[in-house]
Amino acid sequence: MSNVALLGGTPVRNIAIPWTNTMGEEEKAAVVKVMESGTLSAFLGRAGDGFLGGPKVKEIEQMFANRFGAKYGISLNSATTALHAAVAACEIGPGDEVLVSPYTMSATATAILMNNAVPVFVDICADTYNLNPNEIEKWLTPRTKAVIVTNLFGLPGNLPEIVRIARKYGLYVIEDNAQAPGANINGKQAGTFGDVSIFSLNYHKVIHSGEGGIILTDNQKLAYRCQLIRNHGEVVLDDLDDDETVVLGSNYRMTELHAAIGIEQLKKLDGFLVMRRALADKLTAGLKAFNGLQGVTVPVGYEHSYYVYPIQFDKSVWGIKRATFAAAMKAEGFPLGIGYVKPIYLMKIFQHKKVYNQTQYPFSLITDPAQKYQKGICPVVESMYDERLLSADVCRIPYCEQDINDFLTAVEKVWQSCQELYEYEKNNIFGS
Repeated sequence: MSNVALLGGTPVRNIAIPWTNTMGEEEKAAVVKVMESGTLSAFLGRAGDGFLGGPKVKEIEQMFANRFGAKYGISLNSATTALHAAVAACEIGPGDEVLVSPYTMSATATAILMNNAVPVFVDICADTYNLNPNEIEKWLTPRTKAVIVTNLFGLPGNLPEIVRIARKYGLYVIEDNAQAPGANINGKQAGTFGDVSIFSLNYHKVIHSGEGGIILTDNQKLAYRCQLIRNHGEVVLDDLDDDETVVLGSNYRMTELHAAIGIEQLKKLDGFLVMRRALADKLTAGLKAFNGLQGVTVPVGYEHSYYVYPIQFDKSVWGIKRATFAAAMKAEGFPLGIGYVKPIYLMKIFQHKKVYNQTQYPFSLITDPAQKYQKGICPVVESMYDERLLSADVCRIPYCEQDINDFLTAVEKVWQSCQELYEYEKNNIFGS
């Protein structure tokens, strides 16, 4: 008899709440204004007035810099291209190594490969899911040039300690803050600890413009290099007769339309965060009633932005598999993510070490690799992916406090069903 079948009765929720558009009249008006202007993009791939884009692009860059306390903002068409630009801006290239968590979206690591450098994967902390600073030094080699820190699920990593270690060894810190806008450590904003940091405006992030990315930095040289990489830098350098800088650019430019939407969304960020944090606090408190389910851990002095809400599941307490628990919750109207993402080093591209063709470049540039991409190198990550982690997407618009109550009621219903199954199996297998 399946655990899901044992639930019975009417589901707590007949259908899960779909993703809801957070756009309002402000975004519509901003788009119409840009459309009526006829200037959907003002970039020119040459030195001169159009090199830095149009008025809305410049406005969103300044707004992000002001909101998060950075000197320079650079807009791009995605956080993926922003990551590539950030790695390239730090002059990371063939033969270099970059430390990175394997528990993140693949682009965080493939940005390294796209610059012909080699990702070296570092395990995470079991309570925060972020890169463990205590694991960094054992992976350092003379080829290590940077650390990329992902602020996963909306919680900043231990950035003060990671920055301290990076400074000790002369490494760049690149902060992947795609999931954590508005999170902070003792008031200092996530996305401002790194030498260069990236934000995402992808459609399912806390704020969005459909697609888009922002780079923040206090370093003028890095800002300049990011601007070049975004907009056909090789042409611009020729125009400027700049013989010192070396970059290969592309078209990573944000349109005026996306910038106009992003401006209005950024104005709403603080309100979205108040709502997300209130729902998350209620969920955290409610989950404490259930053994075998660990809610979010927020270190002292940290503020979370709750891109999603991670939950650790202990099958030894529940007596069922994680997938069975997730299926039961889905039957009650609350789908859960299972495992988040496969550890990146177990993806095929890292297993066969072929990026461009049948060669093993850039991996072949390292004669004695610092790290083999094999199961077991990051046991905490593997435990989360294989056995423990679930993610709930219930701390966003249009969810409300009643939805959190319903979520907890669904958890209670699944728990009671597990107890009934236990009693059923005990009585039928062993007798009563």
